[in-house]
Amino acid sequence: MIEKQQISTYKRIYTQEEKIVSFDKTMIFFSVLGFLLGRAVLIDNLGPFGISYFAYMCKFKRYRIPVFFSIATGIILSHQGSNSLKYIIALFIMYLISTNINLEKKSILKIAIFGLSISMLVGIAYSAIKGIYIYDILASLFESIVVFVLIYIYSFGIELILKRSIRRTISNEEVIALSIIMGIAISGISNINFFQISLKSVLSILMIIIFSYKGGAALGACSGITIGLITNINTLSSTFYVALYGFSGLVGGVFNKINKYMVVSGFVMASSIMTIYTKGSGDLILIKETIIASLLFFLISEEKLEYIEKFTKAALGNEDSAMNYITRVTEILNSRLKDVETAYSEIATTFEKVREKERILDQRDIASVVDMISQDVCKSCGMRRSCWDSKFHHTYNMIMEMLNVLECEGKLDENSIPSEFKRYCIKHDYIAKSARHYFDLFMVDYKWNKKLSENRKLVSSQIKSLSKCVGSLAKELKEEIKFDVDMENDIIVELDKEGIKVEKVSYIKRENGSFEINIQKSPCYGGKLCNERLIPIVSKVVGKKLSSLSLGCKTSGDNCKIRLVEGEQFIAKTEVCSLSKDGSIISGDSYTYMEVEDGKYMIALSDGMGKGEKAYEESSVTIGVLEKMMESRIDEETSIDIVNSMLMLKSSDEIFSTVDLSIVDLKEGVLETVKMGACPSFIKRAKGSVEVISSSSLPIGILSEIKVDRDSRRLKEGDFIIMVSDGIIDAGKDKNLGENWLYTVLEKIDKTSPKELANTILDNALELLDGEPIDDMTVMVTKMLKSSR
Repeated sequence: MIEKQQISTYKRIYTQEEKIVSFDKTMIFFSVLGFLLGRAVLIDNLGPFGISYFAYMCKFKRYRIPVFFSIATGIILSHQGSNSLKYIIALFIMYLISTNINLEKKSILKIAIFGLSISMLVGIAYSAIKGIYIYDILASLFESIVVFVLIYIYSFGIELILKRSIRRTISNEEVIALSIIMGIAISGISNINFFQISLKSVLSILMIIIFSYKGGAALGACSGITIGLITNINTLSSTFYVALYGFSGLVGGVFNKINKYMVVSGFVMASSIMTIYTKGSGDLILIKETIIASLLFFLISEEKLEYIEKFTKAALGNEDSAMNYITRVTEILNSRLKDVETAYSEIATTFEKVREKERILDQRDIASVVDMISQDVCKSCGMRRSCWDSKFHHTYNMIMEMLNVLECEGKLDENSIPSEFKRYCIKHDYIAKSARHYFDLFMVDYKWNKKLSENRKLVSSQIKSLSKCVGSLAKELKEEIKFDVDMENDIIVELDKEGIKVEKVSYIKRENGSFEINIQKSPCYGGKLCNERLIPIVSKVVGKKLSSLSLGCKTSGDNCKIRLVEGEQFIAKTEVCSLSKDGSIISGDSYTYMEVEDGKYMIALSDGMGKGEKAYEESSVTIGVLEKMMESRIDEETSIDIVNSMLMLKSSDEIFSTVDLSIVDLKEGVLETVKMGACPSFIKRAKGSVEVISSSSLPIGILSEIKVDRDSRRLKEGDFIIMVSDGIIDAGKDKNLGENWLYTVLEKIDKTSPKELANTILDNALELLDGEPIDDMTVMVTKMLKSSR
């Protein structure tokens, strides 16, 4: 029998040395803090800081005794005169009560009332012994209220210090509480000097510089004002220190995005200005203290400063909070889109798994046909006994053999009927006729099933493409982006200086190092303001050449939205010459050229099969969908898959068209071509040589599974990309020149303008055809130019 044993839960075993070290660090910190708070006084030697601190620390039995003695020592050494005895008595009473009553689980309100009550009772009793004066009673009442408030402040700060190892973020209340506690503690240093250097001033300046470096101008100014007020509240020069520290923290924080040295330089500069402003009064000059604080600041490691930054982010965390919110929303959207992608992928797989019927008549269909023939022809036959009743299997096999002949040869005549079957069946001709009838019905059903199966594959392909699109969008959302608020403000200010008013600016940085700037403003006429003034100004602010993704402005409602990206190495200029067959307005050739995302330039040409409106419909649908897909940042192959399945599902008629797609990377100068049944394209180099890009694939809209011909070439300044439809290529057939005639012409042509080159190609083709085009003719010529933007 197995005995049950109790297994204890995991618990880390600390060594005695670890406990002592942890104990001593916390004890020393709270004791030193108690000593400084005990020394801190308000006006007229009021010292509520020490007793309020001890009232809260009575919650913690572990720290009660050392904190009691440290505060008492601080009070005695603070030169508070006869008031020192009053505070020692209050501390002693609090200690006695806390040893008999467990305050650990009491609420902050009860502890605050506990501190307020003892402070008020001791203060009034002490005043009564000295002689009752209204001023003393009011002072005791004021001091008791301060004690009540300070206990709440200590509760925020002390709890954070005790749990610092497990805390990852803090609230604004805790930041304020810590600032006040540190300010009071520094004021407790009072007149402690070393070689005529004020330790209080050194620590005050050091804190302000740290907050300015990690929190910027706003937090630098706030910390300067707070520390200047709290540390000097009991002196006549408190207003000066508020101004000095506040202004110095503000100026130092302005340079926090540059480096440490600029923050210190800004602080010193502002401090010097304030000193000069006060006419160089000797007791107010803090040169030595500023130098020592600066040196201490440089000695603090960046790791420690990053830890301090956690506190500043809570106080000035609007931008980070917004970014965290955007990140969380992006993560949720990415997760949802991934789920949608998976769902669509599974649906597409389900469509593919549906079993396709391989034969017109399978075993079940044959059984049904034989049964129907038997019911139609043999049921009322008098000779049924000699076949179905006595030779069932033999008769069944004979009819099945006839059906096999019908399925294989597509016909069933007298010669195809087995001779044995004709000898004992008197209605064999009627059976053959019935078999042909039912076979025709099943043939129609088989064709429709075949069509349905093809459509199912097309739908599966569409869903797969949709899944890829969703996945691509999810991947794009997952990419980390950051908003540079400082850069946005710089752009707004510079545009405002030039008299250009904008409503909104967003500067987006991506993890791959790229960026984009979106500007929203009132529309101008023809985009001249954007191209001639706005883009150069923003480029100067950013320090890089920028370009707009579209010519002029994109208007949306009453506002103009401009999207700027880093300028490309090249620009592409496209010219088109086209001529329809018989001079018709409608052409079966459709084309487009446009700038798309990420510095890409698209050139596309499609030739619809047939002529007239039908050919135009085919090619225009292809080009229209490609435009939308590329604008949506969907890759070329997925876009072509979608167009292909769409054309096949669009009509019962055969609808197909060629696709000649070229994508030029304007940043790198790389040409990517995708061809589906398209004519050869040509690259005429700036030095005169000609290269051919050919294809052997079928047009889209013919097969559900398509083959794409891809090619990649590097381009240079002055190179031409020539794309033509079959009306141009076929112009040399009647002259026995084949497709090579255009290659020969391009070698001889010496044109520098894409418009002139396109016209020359069209003129040569018409000359070969004696001026009468046999098909729609289109020439697209794109020249690569060096970007000057």
